[in-house]
Amino acid sequence: MEILFLGTGAAEGWPGVYCQCDYCQQAWTLGGKNIRTRSSVQIDGKYKFDLPPDTYHHVLTHNLSLADIRHLIVTHCHEDHFYGQELGMRGEPFAHISDDQGLDVYGDKWVKEMGDWEKLAQGGIHFHEVEAGHSYQVGEARLFPFQANHFENKGALIYVFQKDGLSLLYGNDTGFFFEEVWNGLRDFKLDVVLLDCTHGRDDHWDNHMGISAILQTRERMLKMHIASQDTIFVATHFSHNGGLLHHELEERLNPQGFLVAHDGMRLVVNGTR
Repeated sequence: MEILFLGTGAAEGWPGVYCQCDYCQQAWTLGGKNIRTRSSVQIDGKYKFDLPPDTYHHVLTHNLSLADIRHLIVTHCHEDHFYGQELGMRGEPFAHISDDQGLDVYGDKWVKEMGDWEKLAQGGIHFHEVEAGHSYQVGEARLFPFQANHFENKGALIYVFQKDGLSLLYGNDTGFFFEEVWNGLRDFKLDVVLLDCTHGRDDHWDNHMGISAILQTRERMLKMHIASQDTIFVATHFSHNGGLLHHELEERLNPQGFLVAHDGMRLVVNGTR
């Protein structure tokens, strides 16, 4: 399984789109891994989690062909994770795709409300409504949605994604998991865990997490045998308001068993794990 981190930032990006704080100024100066666009990952070239407004930038920066994406999995309807207008660019006359096999989009009922799916279906885009507590076949993968601790008035999902004998948890956007989620995860053995660390050094547990919350998440997963010492834990979805630049995040998280994601990071996980 190859995981490409297209973006690793929170809603405003880093540097923040309008921000002049010290952390954004330092990011401008240092550049490199401190420049974070809105969060998304691509898996094995065919699967994509979320469609942020920085998608076109991701295509140019990482030399991608979005026409190759067959399955788009959406966490929730906040526009930094689902910029649905971009889907309208996939059909004629905006795109001419040879051997078009279509695009399947998966999300909850609030994501469904944001798109004109009948019109999009004419361009080969088909929506599949998913709910927490069920499982779904997604191409060669299996998808298990769980309720995220985020966006109380509507909804958000985190997902376990299984493919080629590997299990990945995509944990954006969420605070510390609800007890019903912990119960639902008991039957899984996770190989890769991606966790929201929006608040960095701040002690934050609801809607998003910080370092203290993701460390506690890892500890509980190990105690419950959902994860093992071989499980790869990755922190992502960072905000400048968390107050830690990339090297500072690594100093705090690497010794605690976490990789710190950056835009463009590739993670290859062996299917024999």
